[in-house]
Amino acid sequence: MQRFFLILSLLLLAACGALTPAGSPDGGAAAPLLQVAQSPADVARAFLDHWNARNRQGMYDLLSAASRGLITYAVFDATYADAEATLSVEGVTYNFKNTLEQGSTAVVAYDAAIQSSLFGEIIDADHTMRLVRDSGGVWRIAWTQMDILSGYAPGTRLVVESRLTPRGGIYDRRGQLMVEQDSDVIEIYVAAQDMSNFDGCIDLLATLLRINRADLIAQINGYNPDTVFPIGDMDPEIYDAWQNDLTALCSARTNTRATRRYVGHGIATHLIGYVGNIPAEQLESYQAKGYTSDDLVGLLGVEAAYETELAGSPERIVRILEPGGLIVRELAGTSGEASRNIALTLDLNLQWTAAQALSDAYNYAGGNWAAREHSPGGGLVAIDVNTGAILAFASYPSFDPGIFNPDTPVFFVGDYISALRNDARNIFAARPSQEQYSPGSTFKIVTLAAAAEERLMQPDELFECSMEWRGQDFGDTFERRLDWRATEVLEEARFATGQVTMSEALASSCNPFFYQMGARLFGEVGPATLMEYARRMGFGRASGLSPIVPEAAGQLPLLRTADAAISAAVGQYDTQVTLIQMAQMVAAIANGGDLFQPYVVQRVGGGDSRPPLYEAAPQIAGQLGLSEATLNIVHDGMCMVTTQQATGRSTGKPLGTAWFVFDEVAPNGTGIAPYTVCGKTGTAQTGRTEPNGWFVAFAPRENPEIAVVAMIEHGREGSETAAPIVRRVLDAYFNAPQAPYPVWWFENEYVALNIPEGSTGG
Repeated sequence: MQRFFLILSLLLLAACGALTPAGSPDGGAAAPLLQVAQSPADVARAFLDHWNARNRQGMYDLLSAASRGLITYAVFDATYADAEATLSVEGVTYNFKNTLEQGSTAVVAYDAAIQSSLFGEIIDADHTMRLVRDSGGVWRIAWTQMDILSGYAPGTRLVVESRLTPRGGIYDRRGQLMVEQDSDVIEIYVAAQDMSNFDGCIDLLATLLRINRADLIAQINGYNPDTVFPIGDMDPEIYDAWQNDLTALCSARTNTRATRRYVGHGIATHLIGYVGNIPAEQLESYQAKGYTSDDLVGLLGVEAAYETELAGSPERIVRILEPGGLIVRELAGTSGEASRNIALTLDLNLQWTAAQALSDAYNYAGGNWAAREHSPGGGLVAIDVNTGAILAFASYPSFDPGIFNPDTPVFFVGDYISALRNDARNIFAARPSQEQYSPGSTFKIVTLAAAAEERLMQPDELFECSMEWRGQDFGDTFERRLDWRATEVLEEARFATGQVTMSEALASSCNPFFYQMGARLFGEVGPATLMEYARRMGFGRASGLSPIVPEAAGQLPLLRTADAAISAAVGQYDTQVTLIQMAQMVAAIANGGDLFQPYVVQRVGGGDSRPPLYEAAPQIAGQLGLSEATLNIVHDGMCMVTTQQATGRSTGKPLGTAWFVFDEVAPNGTGIAPYTVCGKTGTAQTGRTEPNGWFVAFAPRENPEIAVVAMIEHGREGSETAAPIVRRVLDAYFNAPQAPYPVWWFENEYVALNIPEGSTGG
């Protein structure tokens, strides 16, 4: 009898549809979710639990056969995926109220709440779910789109309306605007046939727009002579100052548009960055934060690193709309937060001067060292020696950040941007931080500091600086190594410096002295000594500017042989540094030994009713660990570099390698600077006949305030190329008249330098 009742029970369970269907309409096997006869509430509860667990296949398997006939799993899955993405669903909770059964149908009433990362809790009260008895008598859901949200009927739309406040501005250290939202810019249009003075127009546009003259001509030649096309954007005040010349020489036409204006249109693009459309691969992530596909976001530099602060958080309202736009339901909303301004450490005047100085140099010397086949570009950094605050950060060539804004007037802008990206000059690289270079003779500052601190010579002891050095007694395998003066192009410059002190060796950049110090540091103190001093001075590690700008760490090689140590002592071998590292080191030398962390953001927020989110304070990243005596030796040497007062004992000629840039009456030189400056030149081997030219400096000599570093790729000697550019920046800093560039840049033909292997320029 017991066996009979057991068999009868199993038959009744089967008749009531106790088991889940064996498969889904897609052919996939369905998990056995319901193992015994279920009530409508049980099925509804399982459906909602599956939703909370994002198990859409499990949800679909609980639909009635009729519902599954009306909607495929792919469409069902996509419908829920779209709704969840729009609402930023994190989970679903519910509370059942009652169930009403009538024959083969049932209605389950419940309150639901969707947990959203954007909107918090979205309440969907008094929701109903309808069920029907399917084949076998099991309860299944008669699904419609309104099972997602009440009122979300077919044909309606689930829409998040999002509105960002106007994007925050970016200011310099003095509160001057560098980037302003919804500000006017002047579009300049030209046509070649309308130019009354072609060369004059080209010179004017190249200067005002900071475009390479050859690039400008190529751009103009790309259009028919009668085609009127946009050549660039200008700030209104610049256009007003030059309007008459632009009209007279270029017959320029204009248009005014309101946009996100970057003052100077490219003077600080590599650091400040730009805005543009959200990249396709990041769209979903931005939409999850409340952005729309039409919003612009920061894509580089400060604009990208501080996107959240500059954009604020959007005001958002999620609604169900009818096809005509009428509101069916307003589900939830957030108030958002206003954008914030950013204050930088940059000095707008100094930044503009640095960018202009680089551009003017490449245009003025375009027939000489700055020709495209020689030098592809350069960079400059200026830093406050007492805080580490970056005052200027310029990379050449640059580009107008407005080209990434959809409102740009540039024709075929996609092709234009692609051409910039593919340009061999590496236009998008932030040269002061992202690129690393052999330091050449600027590294002699490190070698001198190490030699003085290790007491390899006394400050007043003399060294004979001859035209060559033979270092076999120190382990050198080279037969001889030359002083840089031995390879000078001008015959009158080929003379032995003669007897020099340690400071004078730096001033004259005496290669033999530094060859010998490198060998002695390696052999007498220790193979790692020189690079340990370099590491103390900030080389071999990133300075900390990322993620605002990409930053290389540089490279300090392991010196295994005397040959390597001798070459490294003059800034060659495998040593690699960045401009920002060099500026950090020079600042520490100037201030007495504090290695400050470079920084460029002074304040985030403030200026409104809200307190600042962040205010920078100087941070010491390390100490040079040099004695006062050593620092005095280095200071004295650097300060002799820029004056003709210190002369050789036997020659009577100035020892300093850049005296003619700061201490010679024009027109042969750039004029006598009305301030004191201490520096060091560098001319580094690059594997090509064109070396990299460096000049590093701090000023004034007493109570230093500013350090400036410039580097010109594949030009000539640093004293000839980088130093005059630094001079212009220092002129601006000290409010002095702008010094002219050397006449030979424009009048003379290019002559390559020949730096022997294992050596370096002055």
